[in-house]
Amino acid sequence: MDSSNRKEYLLSQKNKGKAIFGVFPAQYPKELLWAMDIVPAEIWDPPLQISGANAHLQSYICSIVRLGMELVIQGKCDFVDGFLFPHTCDSIQNMASVINDYMGPNTPCYFFYHPKAPYSGPSFKYYLAQLRELAGSLQHHGHPLDESRLRQAIELSNTISQLLKTLYTNRSRGQFRSSNREFYDVIRLGEFLLPEDHIQLLENFINEKTTPETGSRSSVILSGVIANPLALLDKLDELEVTIANDDLINASRRLLAPPMDTSVDPFEAIAQKYFNMPPCSTKGSNISERAKYIMNMVEQSGAKGVIFNIVKSCEPELFDVPNLQSLLKEKGIPSLVLDTEVNQALSGQMVTRIEAFVEMLG
Repeated sequence: MDSSNRKEYLLSQKNKGKAIFGVFPAQYPKELLWAMDIVPAEIWDPPLQISGANAHLQSYICSIVRLGMELVIQGKCDFVDGFLFPHTCDSIQNMASVINDYMGPNTPCYFFYHPKAPYSGPSFKYYLAQLRELAGSLQHHGHPLDESRLRQAIELSNTISQLLKTLYTNRSRGQFRSSNREFYDVIRLGEFLLPEDHIQLLENFINEKTTPETGSRSSVILSGVIANPLALLDKLDELEVTIANDDLINASRRLLAPPMDTSVDPFEAIAQKYFNMPPCSTKGSNISERAKYIMNMVEQSGAKGVIFNIVKSCEPELFDVPNLQSLLKEKGIPSLVLDTEVNQALSGQMVTRIEAFVEMLG
């Protein structure tokens, strides 16, 4: 199984009677969808040429949003039963409004508004209310929500989190034989696979790639939104640099939250998962907390530096990075900021900067 089989896999699930939802980045209660026989297919970086989306979006909107809208415009999502738009950032919220209010797709659109920091008691109640409202709305497409199915979905999600933690831990110890691209490929399959299928792939990957030997390659922390462009992962492999850990929105920042408490109300368990996530720019987290989180990654993994791979025009990340760089510099941790577009090659200048940074790390 790989990402090229994505549509084939989704159509096979649709033929089995499941609903398919196109879900835009980044944080949403996927356990709720699983429990209602809805397959979430996340829309991050479809391999498309952008044409029609430019007529609907401002010039300073990031390529993740542009590609998501382009997917809809080109009819690549015509087989899905609904769209889910989390309120991740202003650009995604803007796209949601344009698609729902002006483009008038036949596909129903749903919205999920999670609170931003600083958090208080009412924030938790608000999140719970949003979960229950979404569950009520989705019953038009999936099976009526059953508490036992929701608890089962939470247990499967916890299993995936534990497997991912094992995978990340083995890599940080240098006990994992995979390229940077292979590592993120298998993680990202969870963006559309049902949990049982992803669990099987993760277990096989861990068994095949784990080694008792400790690798000696140089390592860095990768921060940003997404492990793309793939050219960056390949370049680091070429330079024999391992990504020891990451602070990526589409990876560890949302996937390595502590296991959900299966002894409490399942809605409360899902809500706790959101509030237990690491500091994140899309949650309005305190910058000093995020800097401390990244510094701990560096210390625990033995990484020699941090690469901030920022998708051009990503406002949440661009607001954080200058201060993060300053705080890292105070602690003697070198960092490199790359301003990239997804699905594009690295420029010659960018390659030179990466090579120079790696050489400086020694």
